[in-house]
Amino acid sequence: MSRTSMIGKNMPRIDAVQKATGQTKYLPDMNFPGMLYGKILRSTEKHAVIRKIDVTRARELPGVRAVITGKDIPELLYSFDQTVADKEILCKDKVRFLGDEVAAVAADTEEIAEKALKLIEVEYEPLLTVFDPEEALQDDAVLVHEEKNSNVAIKVVKDFGDVEKGFEESDYIFEDRIVTSRQAHCCLETRGCIAQYHTDGKVTIWGPTQIPHRWRKQVADATGIDRGKINIINTPTGGAFGSRVVMDTKIPIAVYLSKFTKRPVKMVNSREDEFNVSRTRYPFIVYLKTGVTKDGKILAKQARVIADNGAYCDEGAAVLGFAGVFYSVLYDAPNVSFHGDCIYTNNQPCTAFRGFGNPQMHYAFEIHLDRIAKELGIEPKELRLRNANKEGAAKATKANINTCTFNECIEEATKLTQWDKKYLEFKEENKGKEVKKGIGMATMLHTGFTTRFFGFNATDTFIKLSDDGIVSVITPIIEMGQGSSTGVAQIVAEALGVKMDDIRIINTDTDITPYDLGAYGSRHTVVCGHAAMDAALKAKEELLVAASEMFNCDAEELDCINGELFFKNDLNKPLATVGEVTEFTAFKLGRLISGRGRFVDELAPRGLVDEGYSIYIPTYSFGCQIAEVEVDTLTGEVKVEKITAVVDNGRTLNPILAEGQMEGAIAQGMGYALTEELKIENGRVVNNSFTDYKIMHAEDLPEIEVKFVESGDPFGPYGVKGIGECGLVPTAGAITNAVYNATGVLVGELPIKPEKILLGLEEENR
Repeated sequence: MSRTSMIGKNMPRIDAVQKATGQTKYLPDMNFPGMLYGKILRSTEKHAVIRKIDVTRARELPGVRAVITGKDIPELLYSFDQTVADKEILCKDKVRFLGDEVAAVAADTEEIAEKALKLIEVEYEPLLTVFDPEEALQDDAVLVHEEKNSNVAIKVVKDFGDVEKGFEESDYIFEDRIVTSRQAHCCLETRGCIAQYHTDGKVTIWGPTQIPHRWRKQVADATGIDRGKINIINTPTGGAFGSRVVMDTKIPIAVYLSKFTKRPVKMVNSREDEFNVSRTRYPFIVYLKTGVTKDGKILAKQARVIADNGAYCDEGAAVLGFAGVFYSVLYDAPNVSFHGDCIYTNNQPCTAFRGFGNPQMHYAFEIHLDRIAKELGIEPKELRLRNANKEGAAKATKANINTCTFNECIEEATKLTQWDKKYLEFKEENKGKEVKKGIGMATMLHTGFTTRFFGFNATDTFIKLSDDGIVSVITPIIEMGQGSSTGVAQIVAEALGVKMDDIRIINTDTDITPYDLGAYGSRHTVVCGHAAMDAALKAKEELLVAASEMFNCDAEELDCINGELFFKNDLNKPLATVGEVTEFTAFKLGRLISGRGRFVDELAPRGLVDEGYSIYIPTYSFGCQIAEVEVDTLTGEVKVEKITAVVDNGRTLNPILAEGQMEGAIAQGMGYALTEELKIENGRVVNNSFTDYKIMHAEDLPEIEVKFVESGDPFGPYGVKGIGECGLVPTAGAITNAVYNATGVLVGELPIKPEKILLGLEEENR
């Protein structure tokens, strides 16, 4: 019998049966005895001074248990990053966007709570507004936060080399202005929570989150409650995509409503709330300037990014920071400059969204690069290969690229799609036709293992084996639909040598699970997987020692495979099951078997250092996507026929889950490219339902082919890299370039609506 590896196998999700049969209970399914329902009164003005709030009639309504305003709670400002804290739980003196939180109600039923909101009277004094981030930069612009003396909320600046000298040495300089859209997360489960303020001053919060331990800090910052008294219980999550990184304001509101009523309070968004007031992807305005030689070598890259921050700060620093890193490192240019600003406006605020700014920058630069290729007469694939990243240190940024599969991903993608043949043939086939074919590519560089942004990147895992051989894994891994719990279970099964069916993942309660930064930035499987592997290997050591006492031999002579113990020199004859060994250990040896695992990123405390991005990203993932489209030049309609995606994932942990991650990300990227735009007109969302906000459905999806390049990254457990965001990053650029190839129209503003293509065709024909 040979050892059967659990790595690289198509294992079913460990939560599949419960979810498929409806046994899994999500937050909306949860109800507690005596539970009240909370509702928020939101501002009807986009920018105004609050002159008066009268809650008398609401408090007198039967069934209403509490009505609170900003005057009833501590005057604290909070943000994900407390250095830019600017948000009150409930606005006391001023509102800054349509939907700002003004008052809150807790009542016996949702209907009573809604009725109470209508009885609250608010007197506003409207102020001037600003909705365009470029207008907000003008000297005479309305200030959203007067005390800051500027609408620049966050600034990120990074320069490498001598950009001006690079432009002087360039044969050609290309400039573009590119605009990305405001994308809504559109999770099937809306945002919500249940809060219970206990009589001893402790607080328990139930809700879906990507970063439960960090939520404790956010709740503490917003409420003034000691962090040690806050417990977060992560409920099953119906999608996240970054939306559950930052604490929603309703959470501290629910805490205070529970404190005043001494009862649990439940608050859940309606779908309209999700669109109207919940935080979205940051829309970017990107000014690019690139200097190249005659043969297409990039000598200088310069990006000026203006991001709509909305009314309050959130993840802007991280999003701009990520955008700057990946723009600066992508393609090995010797001179690079990135200047980004998040600008206050009276629009709804923005937050983290899958890719953390990288989809915006990749779309911008990849379509910019195709224009350069056309102007220079260089085939797009060749232009990318001439400027490709290479293993080692990047020229300008000194980014450490320990494994680089940039060229390999491009070559594999073009081979799978017959790029060389189609790129020429489509041009001939399109002559005289109204429906034209196009093929376009976009490459991708992203983190394969988070960032050292926080100066901390570590976690623990604890494993215990019961007397019957059941393996309990106490881990901070977050399961939000991507299958990470299954991935950790596979790693434990591989390292410990047990069956998947015997593994129990315990990962929902911050009073139990080890501290961890959470699930974002494609980090979680790597970080938690490392700690789980370490714990499993240590537990295995104890298991083999116990088995050696059971069989009167040396532990080195034994191995554990698929839940059974063997002599290494005779793997065809099992000696005992793990359960038999653990029972012997407990009742004959009088002890238990366990393991404590730990992962520590030793370089994390150094954070972002002066010499560039040399240690900022521990390892990079690379990829290439090629889109094949048909464009109807009479209607402007785009039909995506096929997406081919090649990505470096280090090593495939679970192929079917990895493919699912990529396919879901590509679907989201297609929506970003073609249809998704949360339209805000004069501060008001005008497409606040799935009727008017179009996401991709199954019938909209083309053929998707996914191929993994396995580089065996040294940072990941068993060589694994994170791929949670990789599939989305290049999709919009690939589709836009395919439309450009088909029609000659380069759409520099997302989404690629038919009217934009028709307008471009008109301009081409003038």
